[in-house]
Amino acid sequence: MAFLWNLVVSGMRNPLWKAEVLLPGNWRGATCVLLSDGRRHIVVDTSMSHEAHQLAQALEARGLRPTDIDAVINTHFHIDHVLNNCLFSQSLIYASQESYEWCRALYSDLRDEANWERLALQYYPEMLDYEKARRLMGQLRKLALRWWDAQRLGDRSQFHWVETQALPEGLQYLITPGHVPGHLSLIVHGAGELTVIAGDALLSRDHEEQVLTMIPHKRDQYSLDRSRILSLGGRILPGHGLEFSASNFKRSGEG
Repeated sequence: MAFLWNLVVSGMRNPLWKAEVLLPGNWRGATCVLLSDGRRHIVVDTSMSHEAHQLAQALEARGLRPTDIDAVINTHFHIDHVLNNCLFSQSLIYASQESYEWCRALYSDLRDEANWERLALQYYPEMLDYEKARRLMGQLRKLALRWWDAQRLGDRSQFHWVETQALPEGLQYLITPGHVPGHLSLIVHGAGELTVIAGDALLSRDHEEQVLTMIPHKRDQYSLDRSRILSLGGRILPGHGLEFSASNFKRSGEG
């Protein structure tokens, strides 16, 4: 994959972006982040539909409305990261087309009552290597059938695919495909600090097994993705946990 572990940066200038957590991640809900450079505002991941009110309130507390958001960036298209894209109908949406198409196909096949387990192996070929994988996938399938709504992803005309179009200037990304193909992790340069918005390439600082999410698409690649994110240093915003300092994590001997 051409972009794998290359830092991809847009534009010649390098504005400083401020990263604020709008909704902190937890064992079920995904982290949502606001990026601002003084004149532009970007939301990274938009959570699930039942959290739309909380997301709108978090923006309002910062003096913003959904119409003030210039762009949305989706790390990937699992349901807990994208279902409030529809709040931002006037915004551009940056994402990987590979992740978009892969996740849409997955959720379509999970609706096949008779064949979903067999079909799921196309997306998660290592599923049977995991203890209790069948039960876990069954639980996650129920969540998907309850919440998945492709209409909440935004209009197709809003999408700018990173495979062919650059992110807003000064933002960088990594392709971290261990969780799902085409998954993005963002590198944000702020005043005196580096912030990594990991998405689900790094679920939480500790105890990732407690997060209710899909198993990795590829376990070895996921482990590599996590290690390389930590190696970047700086402030880490996991997909399903509270932020932490990568340097403190390493000094603790737990990394």
